[in-house]
Amino acid sequence: MSFQFTPAELEEAERILARYPSRMSATLPLLHLAQAREGFISDGVVEEVARLVDVSPLHVADVVSFYTMYHRRAVGRHLISVCRTLSCDLMGKQKLVEYLCNRLQLGEAREGTDAQGQFTLEQVECLGACGGAPTIMIDGVYHERMTVEKLATLLDELTAAGGRDAQ
Repeated sequence: MSFQFTPAELEEAERILARYPSRMSATLPLLHLAQAREGFISDGVVEEVARLVDVSPLHVADVVSFYTMYHRRAVGRHLISVCRTLSCDLMGKQKLVEYLCNRLQLGEAREGTDAQGQFTLEQVECLGACGGAPTIMIDGVYHERMTVEKLATLLDELTAAGGRDAQ
């Protein structure tokens, strides 16, 4: 499946490319541009970004696989990232993951998207908020010292509000 930036996105891509002395340095922002529209990074996006920055698609695919901010498959309307590193683990991250897996009916997978496409759970490496462990991020917003009760309230509010724009 091929991907092409729209004319407006191509103009933005040219502005991005002009900011860097090496075209390859624009890989990350171009991936962000594509993911903003598509919601994830498809093989077509990898090929198009590789063409624009003049590198192999394998190089771009390596970049995508390294950074957890890029998704290789569609995610739900709300993305829940749970820190899985030591501080959060010691402060109760496991209870949060168990609650989320039960609420979203993910079974033993420990990650994934609920059947309604409302929420996607992912476990990520350090969110850089160890002092507020356990920390989760929902749609890019950090929530520190998270408890199951606070998490339940957040999810109820997001469910009641509907789409991402309703926050």
